[in-house]
Amino acid sequence: MLSTDVIDMTQNDAALVQELERLHDAYERALAANDVEALNAYFWDSPHVVRYGVAEQLYGTAELRAYRQGHTPPFTERRIARREISVFGSTFASVMSEIEMLIGGVRRSSRQSQAWVHIPAVGWRIVSAHVSVPITAREGSPWGAYADAMAVVLGLPLAADHRPGVVANLERTAAIAAPLLTFTLPGDTEPAAVFTA
Repeated sequence: MLSTDVIDMTQNDAALVQELERLHDAYERALAANDVEALNAYFWDSPHVVRYGVAEQLYGTAELRAYRQGHTPPFTERRIARREISVFGSTFASVMSEIEMLIGGVRRSSRQSQAWVHIPAVGWRIVSAHVSVPITAREGSPWGAYADAMAVVLGLPLAADHRPGVVANLERTAAIAAPLLTFTLPGDTEPAAVFTA
């Protein structure tokens, strides 16, 4: 049976956008200060809250709080380069940000996605978040020529806007494989058994 309830899908009510801007600014200040208590308070207190970081996947309040307690952010001079806030109705919003910062004196960039929900008697809370790093290839990478050559051999067009990501992934794969390729097996190593049906 279909519900007769009317769902408010008003988009980007100005007052709510401003409220989310204030909340996100306060969240960023807490992050810069590594104010663990404040950071925890911005997230939904639930076993269903999710945060994906660059190198971690956190499920539920307990994992999120344990991570915050034992983690000191490595960055300085963090700033929002661009932020897009979209509010739907009066209870859901997404906050998408491009972030610039210094890590070990090197300028880096990242992306941050947050879903905010207005929970009755609680207020706005982050229910899911994701931090990622843009994939960029090194200038003059030898893997660029390899990617171009393989695209021709395989007959797969490599679009210009996809090429940097392909090259960066080849670089990562090579870096992961490098320790394995330098490992020398003794001459008397037995090959793995092969089973056939």
